[in-house]
Amino acid sequence: MKKQILVLILPIALAYSCKTTKKASVDTSASVELINDESFRKPIRDKDLYKSTAEIIPLDTVYVSKDTLNIITKKINGCDADNFNLMWNGDLGKSIPAQTTLKLLQYVDGACKEKHRFHLTYNLAPLKLKSDTSEVKSTLIKVGGWVRTTNYIHN
Repeated sequence: MKKQILVLILPIALAYSCKTTKKASVDTSASVELINDESFRKPIRDKDLYKSTAEIIPLDTVYVSKDTLNIITKKINGCDADNFNLMWNGDLGKSIPAQTTLKLLQYVDGACKEKHRFHLTYNLAPLKLKSDTSEVKSTLIKVGGWVRTTNYIHN
């Protein structure tokens, strides 16, 4: 009797485990590829291009680590991280701490129909305010498309 019950339960358990494995494999294949850009480029200082940049690229995360601004985009059309530039108009607010706004510009490749997330890195050293005499030197940065300001603390 015990053997008969075991023989009946075993195929059901195996069938259920196979279905579970198939579901997991489908979910992992649907994940979005994250393309990393570790070129550590500086923001481009150009007032005219900054003014003409109106498109807001959807951002997922923005944070600062030492002198590096890290930007992670949402899933957008694009194939190459080199197609992004960080634009700056060169203005640093007179407030304490200084404040500035940056915009992310993407040169769209018409041939690329893929959607990816991008992790972009930029060198923030040009945003240091030379005349800052406060003990803790910092700059508040607002990146277009990101709802919060990011605090860049520098020496």
